[in-house]
Amino acid sequence: MDMSQLSLCAAAQNIRQGTFTSEDYVLALLRRCEQAKQLNAFLYMDAAQVLDDARQADRQMRSGQISGPLHGVPIAIKDNFDVIGTATTAGTPALADNIAVKTSPVVQRLFDAGAIMLGKTNMYELAFGITSSNEWTGATLNPYDPTRSAGGSSGGTAAAVAARLAPAGLGSDTAGSVRIPAAHCGIFGFRPSTGRYPNDGIVPLFHSRDTAGLMARSVDDLIVMDTLITGETATSIENLAGLRIGVPRRRHFSGLDHGIAAAIETELDRLSELGVILVDADLPDHLLDSSFAIETLREWELRRDMEAYLGRSSLSLDFDGLISAVKGEYVKREFETGLKAADDPDLENRYRTVISKTLPAYRAGYRAFFEENGISAIAFPTSPLAPTPIEDNGMTLCNGAPVSVWRTLRNTAPASMFGAPGLSVPVGLNGDGLPVGLEFDGLPGSDGHLLAIGAAWERFSPKIAAPELSASLP
Repeated sequence: MDMSQLSLCAAAQNIRQGTFTSEDYVLALLRRCEQAKQLNAFLYMDAAQVLDDARQADRQMRSGQISGPLHGVPIAIKDNFDVIGTATTAGTPALADNIAVKTSPVVQRLFDAGAIMLGKTNMYELAFGITSSNEWTGATLNPYDPTRSAGGSSGGTAAAVAARLAPAGLGSDTAGSVRIPAAHCGIFGFRPSTGRYPNDGIVPLFHSRDTAGLMARSVDDLIVMDTLITGETATSIENLAGLRIGVPRRRHFSGLDHGIAAAIETELDRLSELGVILVDADLPDHLLDSSFAIETLREWELRRDMEAYLGRSSLSLDFDGLISAVKGEYVKREFETGLKAADDPDLENRYRTVISKTLPAYRAGYRAFFEENGISAIAFPTSPLAPTPIEDNGMTLCNGAPVSVWRTLRNTAPASMFGAPGLSVPVGLNGDGLPVGLEFDGLPGSDGHLLAIGAAWERFSPKIAAPELSASLP
């Protein structure tokens, strides 16, 4: 048995049944990590500590003490989540010695269920980008093609899960940072409804849009983690026949990479054959024009949220000190842009308007759109672009024409304004052998139903081929 290929649930079940020990499983994953270290998926891993944790889990098993459903199973954790006694760097130099004094509640709930930390994963610096190219820690490579990005900002976790270095892991998602790397690495990525998971102990960007998110190679694994974090159980859907899914073609399907377009259309045809009722339904333009709200949220929350996090940290570091040490020039420019209006005397009024009126109006309009079309979810390509070349951090090519790499998040960004859950599922490979993701978005609060749709979809869907590391790595 190749233990590295097992899903989270399968690995946990085998450990509980005594088929193999946690130590056996950890050793198999550590060997795999060594084989794939060129991917640069992990920023921190203490192999001796992971083995100690596994042996402790095994001792507990032998004495009849099972911590929970994930007893003895290691997971990957994005390096903007606090884990007590471990540095939380968020991929930036000033936080290199940011030793956490408390574990993030999201992480702690998984630890309480028996999970152990395999390591902290690479990410775009301060999560402020949608590729995995970090100028301080180096780029995370895509397991399917090491010349390509793993997506961002949670590229390290996505690459680790896709490459079978870890069965599942945590990322964070502000505008697509879980769903995009999941799509680009051929795995499942879930952004919950805003506020469903606690944000404490996660290096922030904008609390009104930030959330922890989940990555795995099975929807069932996502459901288990979601249940452990929230205490809520997903509903069950036996089949997809009769399910009404909206397809917003006008915006979400425009300017697609040809390979992505072909794979998505093939998948939509397959969904129709399974009995899904596809409803052509375009979101109104006013729900997609959120630039004013995004700018206002950024101007108000960026400094304040980061200062609040730094104030709770073990460091004697202020916001200006953090930003002055940022390695990436793009990240520095984005922080400068975001702070240009920070002293605007009308900023607080604009912010209160966005929070009290604009966001509720977006969400009410989104709900009305669902109700008017009688749909359970919408479906669209997770990203319009295929995984971009590692060196493409500003412009890239799509069908031979230059486009901004920021087109990558065009389809994922609206969910964060609607406060909606989103699930990216792998639907195949394009002509270059790179993964393609299809995203299902639901209404805020419909997380259990959306995950149930994903689980039903997975039961009737072929799995995509796993990456062949020995063939792809330099």
